[in-house]
Formats: sequence, structure tokens, C-alpha cells
Amino acid sequence: MKKSLIALAVLAASGAAMAQSSVTLFGVLDLGYENVKTEAGRISGISPSANSSSRIGFKGVEDLGGGLAASFWLEAAINPSSGIGSSGTQSNNQAGVGTVAAGGLTFNRRSTLSLSGNFGELRIGRDYVPSFWNTAVFDPFGANSVGATLANYTGNSSAATFVRASNSIGYFLPGKLGGFYGQGTYAFGNRASNEKVGTVDTSDNGRYIGLRAGYAQGPIDVAVAYGKTNYAARTVDFSPLGGGSAVAAGDFTDVNFGGSYDFGVAKVMGTITNQKLANVVTNGNNKSIKGWSLGANAPVGAGNILAQYSQVKLDSAKADKWSFGYTYNLSKRTAAYGTFARVGNSGGAAVTAGSFSSGSLSAVTGAANANKSSTGFSVGLRTSF
Repeated sequence: MKKSLIALAVLAASGAAMAQSSVTLFGVLDLGYENVKTEAGRISGISPSANSSSRIGFKGVEDLGGGLAASFWLEAAINPSSGIGSSGTQSNNQAGVGTVAAGGLTFNRRSTLSLSGNFGELRIGRDYVPSFWNTAVFDPFGANSVGATLANYTGNSSAATFVRASNSIGYFLPGKLGGFYGQGTYAFGNRASNEKVGTVDTSDNGRYIGLRAGYAQGPIDVAVAYGKTNYAARTVDFSPLGGGSAVAAGDFTDVNFGGSYDFGVAKVMGTITNQKLANVVTNGNNKSIKGWSLGANAPVGAGNILAQYSQVKLDSAKADKWSFGYTYNLSKRTAAYGTFARVGNSGGAAVTAGSFSSGSLSAVTGAANANKSSTGFSVGLRTSF
């Protein structure tokens, strides 16, 4: 009898623990035909993320009692057109340095462990950086596809921490603060304290610090963000904006402001960005890449019309972009879409419709693109689970 009671008690405790915990499998699969044309040539084919980033992940939460909860999040980028995973970086160093090549699944989109409560949330691991969010949240195209804003200078900054940072510690304010929200992130470069390249101290390489603060109430949402990554030396590609390549010594700083207002018939949104590259040896000092965007997301029938104008400028080189798209919701999880974009260049710029966006097939580059236009379009299908 006692053994039976003990067994029942164990089962009851186990059931209570299971009831307080959950694990979820989730993901997005996006496949579309994409075509990007430049003066140097045309590239077309199947894009694995022509509308939204394809991914698969696992997340879970455990109720610890007393208002505390522990959670984890593992999210991997996938290429459904080929079935392979995606590359990731270990040390937050410049793009391509310390990168683990793609193969099987690598949880390079997000890999975090969190503790949350009335105090907010403490999150550790690889995560999005605060300075990236404004350029994605207030972009109608979500920083994806040929329609994505030019205000994102992404990979051409050579900052591996532009979107995400490894080895990070993040803090998020709790909800219910009258519409105010905010977060801060500190990421370690995981370098040796006496590390040097020649006579240059590189011990701070890959160290990131970022902050974001905003207010969202009713139809209005506004936020400002700041991010800084320490680098002693890195190669920076200015070629899309007419500057060629250069070796930079110093930091990459990203400051931006974003906002939106929902009028009901459409949500209007925009961004202003300033990304500074310190001490660029062959192109002068402290290059500032300035950009801005203005867009809208309007629900029409079972879908949404997306439109945006964006611009990016470096010295006298300037590129602007018109983007249009429509997403038709076949169900709550599945949608068909189409996107078109046209880029114009002046002052030596050679930006393409595939530049500065996530999920694009990119484009054929070359000197022939300088001061010329580029177009891109995509049509496809997206489903989530």
C-alpha cells in the first residue's frame, strides 16, 4: 500500500512538473523565384528566403514558481532549396573571421537561455542585437527580400555583430510600464587580454555594447537604438557606394531611430540611420553611412500591400530604392507573395536590388553598375508551423 502511495505521489509530482513546462517546435519555410538584373548581368533562381527568413527551432519554458520562469530558445537558419544549414560566427569578429561553415543545423539565428520575472528578463547566449531591431521592425519588408530598405548597410560594414552577437548577456525591461520598453546587450569578443596583431592591441576585437529604448501605445510606436562594436583592424567593402575596399582601424557604430503610426487603413513607418566606420585609412577618417526610409503596410482583402522608399549615402555617392509588394494570406499559416524593387545610383554608387538585404540571391556586381539602375522581383510561397 505504501509503495502504491509513493508511486502515485511520484506520478502526481511528475504530472505537475510537466504541466508547468512546455517545449515547442516552430519554423518558417519560404521558397520563391527571384530575378535580379544589373548592368553587369542578371541572376535568377530559387531563393530560400525571398519573403521571410527560413528557419527551424525549439523553444521551451519552465515555471519555477514565485513569478520566476526559465526558458531556452534554439533557432537555426535553413535553406529549403537545398536542405543545408547556414554559417555562423563564434567570436563576433569581422565578417568571415572565426566563422563556422554551413553544413548541418547550426543554431546561429538564436541560441539563448533566459531567466524572467517581475524584474524583466536576463538572456544569455547568441541573440539579436538592439541596434538592428529598428531597421527591421520599421521596415515593411522586415529586412528581407529585394524590397528591404537600403538603410541597412549589413554585411558591407564587415561587422559580424550587425544583426546578432555571440557570447552576449542581454537584459529586457518588464512589460506593463505604461508603453515604455527597452533592452541592453553586452557581448564578449572572447579574446585573450594580451592578444596582439603585430603591435596592434586586438584584445577588444568583437566586443559589442548596445541599447534600445522605445514607447508603444495605441497606434504609435517609436524607438531609438545604439550599438558599438570594437575592432582594431578589419577590411571594409565600400564598393557598392563607390569607395572600393579599405582597411579600417577602430570601431563600428550604429545609431538609428524608427517609428510607426497605424492609421487603420495603413501603418506608416520609417527609419533614420547613421553607421560610422572609424579611421578608414585609404578613404579618410570616420566615414558615416547615412540612410533613411519611409514605408507603409496596408491590409487589403485577405492580404497586405507593402510599399517603401529608402536611400543610403556615403560622401557624394547615393543610392535610392522603390519597393512594392503584396502578400496574400491563403490561411493563418500560409501565404503567397510578390515583390518588385528598383534601385537608382549616382555619384559613383553601384548598389543593386539585392544589396543590404537578408534572403536575396544578391546580384552580378562590377564597375558597369556604377551610376546605373538595378531591378529585382520575386514570387513565392511561405508557410509557418
